[in-house]
Amino acid sequence: MENLQDVIQHAYEKAPGFKRQLDSAGLSPDDIKSVKDLEEIPVLKKDRLPELQAASQPFGNLAAMEPNEMARIFMSPGPIYDPQTHEKDFWRFSEALHAAGFGHEDIVQNTFSYHLSPAGFMFDSALRELGATVVPAGTGNRELQIQVMKDVKVTGYVGTPSFFNLLLDAIEEKGWKFGKEIIVEKVFFTAEMLTVQMRKRCENNGILVFEGYGTADCGCLAFEDKQGPGLKVTDTAIVQICDPHTGKEISAGEGEVVVSLFDKNYPLIRFGTGDLSRWVEGYEGKRIAGVLGRVNDGVKVKGMFVREKQLAQVLEGAGYPAFQAIVTNENGQDEFRILVESEAELQSGLAAKIQDVIRVKPLIERTVCGRFKKEEKKLVDKRNYELKKV
Repeated sequence: MENLQDVIQHAYEKAPGFKRQLDSAGLSPDDIKSVKDLEEIPVLKKDRLPELQAASQPFGNLAAMEPNEMARIFMSPGPIYDPQTHEKDFWRFSEALHAAGFGHEDIVQNTFSYHLSPAGFMFDSALRELGATVVPAGTGNRELQIQVMKDVKVTGYVGTPSFFNLLLDAIEEKGWKFGKEIIVEKVFFTAEMLTVQMRKRCENNGILVFEGYGTADCGCLAFEDKQGPGLKVTDTAIVQICDPHTGKEISAGEGEVVVSLFDKNYPLIRFGTGDLSRWVEGYEGKRIAGVLGRVNDGVKVKGMFVREKQLAQVLEGAGYPAFQAIVTNENGQDEFRILVESEAELQSGLAAKIQDVIRVKPLIERTVCGRFKKEEKKLVDKRNYELKKV
């Protein structure tokens, strides 16, 4: 609590957005004397960040540093601007990767993007903190990816499970064998749901599988350590499971993951991630059951959150107010399809305009006018993941 109180006092003095958060509840930093007292602070919902940041760019008055004092500034879909300060492992994922066995003897292929969104640097910095050699592979180009994996004798992979599934397909097509041409021995997955089938496919090739959970705003929050069920909560932040409506902590059942960081430079306190989870029974406060859904209308597709509001902004602006976006998953790969009502052929370049906003390339199809009723959801998740029960 001493560390948290220091952060709260500093944030109150240096981050006007946090000061408003406390003032609106009639609180001062001296009122927060325990973790239980955090409940009195209103939850700052992630969905509010675009609005707050638009009013006071780039960080909505929530940072205690000036923009030119940051090491990097990223833009996640929303849009949401995320800072990176000068700490070596700013997002604190080295704790999770260490538990997964990554270290100085490893050459690790990092397939998260280094462009605008922070995931690439998030894991690059954590791996370097552990002394590992990093191949900054980024996204896409599976033929080149597996060639690099073979030539430089990559021992570890960091990225999404769906992309690794594509690499496994490409490796099989080449006729390459694990333990011979390919020597990857461990993988760390995040940003997408890991299916039981994908875990088994890796293990059948002799690959140790670990998964983690974090956000661009908060960094590492929980991770698999093989020491118990579910995901171990990080020691580097305060993680609470709260009623999405009242903000009060709950000990059983599903609730919103609410985070308070020990970070004076970007002091997110009582930050509502929008993710739903629950404590693993018998491990309350220590282990969560992974991400079980979203509080709001955000749907994660290929590692990126997509929101109905974003789609409507592009499509309605192009003259297509009636549409439905559908997310499915076939053979471990997310597919994002948008059906658009139109009497005429759709405008060229419409998919590219949407991709510019949400960072995910959709498949767009024209459909008959009058197909969708006004009350129908415009963003539908039809994926049926086989979740691990813990």
